[in-house]
Amino acid sequence: MKALVLLATWSAALAVSLTGQEASAYRLIQNSLPGRTSTGAQVTCTDPLGFTHWATASIAWRLNPANQGSRAGMIVAFQNAMAAWNAVSPASYTLTYAGTTNSGFATDGTNTVQWGSANGCTGGCLALTALVLVAGQVITEADISMNNAATWNTNGSDYDAQAILTHELGHTLGIHHTEVTQKRNRPSMYASYFGTDARTLESDDVAALNCSFTRYPPAGSKLFAGGGAGSGGTGGDEPGIRLTALTRPGGANLRFMLPAEERVRLDLYDVAGRHLSTLMDESRAAGEHEIAWDGTTGYGHARPGVYFARLQTPEGRARATVVLVE
Repeated sequence: MKALVLLATWSAALAVSLTGQEASAYRLIQNSLPGRTSTGAQVTCTDPLGFTHWATASIAWRLNPANQGSRAGMIVAFQNAMAAWNAVSPASYTLTYAGTTNSGFATDGTNTVQWGSANGCTGGCLALTALVLVAGQVITEADISMNNAATWNTNGSDYDAQAILTHELGHTLGIHHTEVTQKRNRPSMYASYFGTDARTLESDDVAALNCSFTRYPPAGSKLFAGGGAGSGGTGGDEPGIRLTALTRPGGANLRFMLPAEERVRLDLYDVAGRHLSTLMDESRAAGEHEIAWDGTTGYGHARPGVYFARLQTPEGRARATVVLVE
């Protein structure tokens, strides 16, 4: 059983020593129990049991101005924190500021950030996130409680509200603490506070959100320019075109169906949207076809993780999620 870890930011480093880290050390939040929670297991993007995620790309937020929420610049700091995550591509989540609210740290259908002192975040805890989950680990609501006992600032001095809000918004998007422990260029999802540098997302943070977006494409989102996201890891603009990916050790088998003879191009991408390889660019007859991918890309052999295949023909396109395991 995986250990459950609190979704909180701490003023001092946690007593943890991590070695042998991955190039991508981001982790996602896994919690399969419906209801309200502030804990979750730390899992990788390819965990077979999945992780928490939104089913919609548009997420509206409100701020409770009580206590330190009314300090000068706090709304702008919150908007800037949302803008950092909105800028991630190819993920296309849109976090918006919908105004102030009297709502608090409670399940009420409103995504709220508020400043309080009785929500389980005390002592060295600076902020705490709660997720409301339904079956399938789908997030339907999120709330952030900032510890009102700490002194919050928007001018760059400690404790920097924008930095912590950027971190906590990552939790609300289903991202857990990173396993990166380096002292320089630390991701925003580092477990403890490290100043205004956390306002800016690092590649580890970006990869985490893109992982969630591409494994669980929200309704109405677009994985690639010019095409809608498919459900269940596959999809197409033309009903007769289908693409599926079957994982096997060290690679995957990609199967597709064509309604008529036509030229086919099959490309592979990573979670950042970078083109890795063209697996096919030729004419194929109508019917079912299969091509094996052995993990080879134009950049060498791919590491275990999540990738995406796109099939394109003159008549339409289809997409599939490809999970590479050792």
